[in-house]
Amino acid sequence: MICVVIKGPTFEEAHQQILKAIAYADLVELRLDCFQSLDLATLKILRSHFSIPMIFTLRSQIQGGSYTQSEENRLADIRRLIELKPEYLDLENHVSACFIEEISFQCPEIKLVLSYHNFTETPEDLEGIYQEMKKIPASLYKIAVTAKNCLDALRLVCWAKKSDDNLIAISMGTYGQVSRILGPIMGCPITYAALQEDQKSAPGQLSAKTLIERYHHRSLNFHTAIYGLIGDPIDQSISDETHNSLITACGINAVYVKIQVNPSELSDFLQFAKQLPFHGLSVTMPLKEHILPFLDDIDPQALDIGAVNTLLFEEGKIFGFNTDGIGALNAIESEYQVKDKRIVIIGAGGATKAIAYEAHQRGGLVTIVNRDERKAFQIAEDLHCIGKGLDYMATCAETGYDILINCTPSSLPIASDYILPQAIVMDITTKPKETAFLKLAIEKGCPIIYGYRMFIEQALGQFNLWFKSHFDIQKSRKILEKKATDCLQDLEKPCVKLVNPRQ
Repeated sequence: MICVVIKGPTFEEAHQQILKAIAYADLVELRLDCFQSLDLATLKILRSHFSIPMIFTLRSQIQGGSYTQSEENRLADIRRLIELKPEYLDLENHVSACFIEEISFQCPEIKLVLSYHNFTETPEDLEGIYQEMKKIPASLYKIAVTAKNCLDALRLVCWAKKSDDNLIAISMGTYGQVSRILGPIMGCPITYAALQEDQKSAPGQLSAKTLIERYHHRSLNFHTAIYGLIGDPIDQSISDETHNSLITACGINAVYVKIQVNPSELSDFLQFAKQLPFHGLSVTMPLKEHILPFLDDIDPQALDIGAVNTLLFEEGKIFGFNTDGIGALNAIESEYQVKDKRIVIIGAGGATKAIAYEAHQRGGLVTIVNRDERKAFQIAEDLHCIGKGLDYMATCAETGYDILINCTPSSLPIASDYILPQAIVMDITTKPKETAFLKLAIEKGCPIIYGYRMFIEQALGQFNLWFKSHFDIQKSRKILEKKATDCLQDLEKPCVKLVNPRQ
C-alpha cells in the first residue's frame, strides 16, 4: 500500500492535500505534529469528508517530529486523538509499554504502528532491534534508519526481504531511496510517499506519483526481478524513466532502479545483489573497468575492450558484456558509414575503449586524444589505433577528420577552433541533450549525433541480453526514443540531416 504523508499545516490545506492524494494513495498519514493546531472538532469534520484510511501520527522531536511540547502533553494529546478512532495510530518504540497497552485496551480496533527511527546510521543489529520491538504487540512495526552509502541500503533490503510481512523497513536519505522503490519486493506492507517532490516528510522520500508512474509500484511484488544502473554519479541518467517505460510496455515483471556505487564498494555491493532478485545491471563511470575482477565470466569482445557496461545475473554467476561501442556506432551509422573514415575520440575511459574498438572493427581510422597522453597511448596500443595527448587536436584539425566524438564528462573538452565545419560531431552525454560542445558544432554547420541516440542503441543491446524472447527491437526502439525525448523535453529530430558529407 502507498501511504501519502499529509502535513497541513492548516486543516484547509490538509483537505486539499488529501483530495490530491486520493488519486495515488491507499491510505494517508496525518502528521498532526506538523499542524498548527489539534482542534478535534475540525479534525473530526476533516475525517468525515473522506473514506480513505488514515494514520494519526504525533511525532516527538526526539524521533524527528515537530511536536514541541512536553512528552506528558504529547501523550495526553494522543489520548484525545484516539477518540476519533483512526484506522491506524503511529507510536514510537520509546513510549512506555504501559501507555501502549492502555491505548490498545481502550481502542482495540485501531491498528498500532510501532516506530523506530535512527537519523544518523544503519545499526548493525537490525534483527535485534526488531525482536525487541516485537515484545510489544502491534499490527505493524516500522524501522526507519539512515543509509550512509549504498551498502547500508542494500543490507537493510536483504534483511527486510527475509523478515515478517508486518515489517515496514525504510532506508532514509539519498542512498536509501532504492529501499522505498523496492518496498513491495521486500514484502513491506506500506510504502510512505510525499504528495509532491517538494513536500517530503523524510530524507529520500519519493512522491506517490513517481512511485506509480515511473516505477509501476502497484504491480511490484515479492517475485519482481530487479535491474538497474550502478555508478557515480548517476543523478543525470534518465535510464530509470526510459527503461521502466519499456519494461511496462513489454509486460515484464521487473523494475529498473539507480544505485550510487563507488569502486571501493563494488565487492560488497555485488554480494548483496546476489542475495536479491537482481537479474541485470547497467554499469556507468567510473565502474566499467573496476568491475572486471569481480565477474565470473566476460564476453570476449568486452574482454578485448577492457571494460563492461552490462551485467547479466544467471544461476548464481555474473556475466559481463559491453554494448557501448555497438550503441555508439549504430547511432552514427544510421546516418553515416564509418568505413575508411577518420575518427577522433576525446577521452580515455571505458566508453572510449568500447567506441574505439567497435569503430576499428567497422573499418574506421581511429585516433584517441586525451589530457593524459599515457592513457590514450595505452588504449590505442591495445586496440591498434593512434593515441595522443590533447594538444594533438591541433594536428587533427590541420590534417582533417570526418567524425569527432566527445567521450569525456566535460561540456567543452577542446578549443572551438578544433571543431571542423561539416565534420560529424557526437557527444555521448545524454543529459543535457545539447552540450556546449554540440552547440558550437551546430553553429559551425556540423551534422550532429546526440548522445541519447547512443543511449538508446546501447540500451537495446542490454535489453536483448536481459530479456531475449520478450524483446522486439523495433517496437522497443520506438518506445525508448519517445520516452527519452519526453524526458529531455525536446522533440527535435534525434540527428541533424547531414550536409555535404565527405563520402
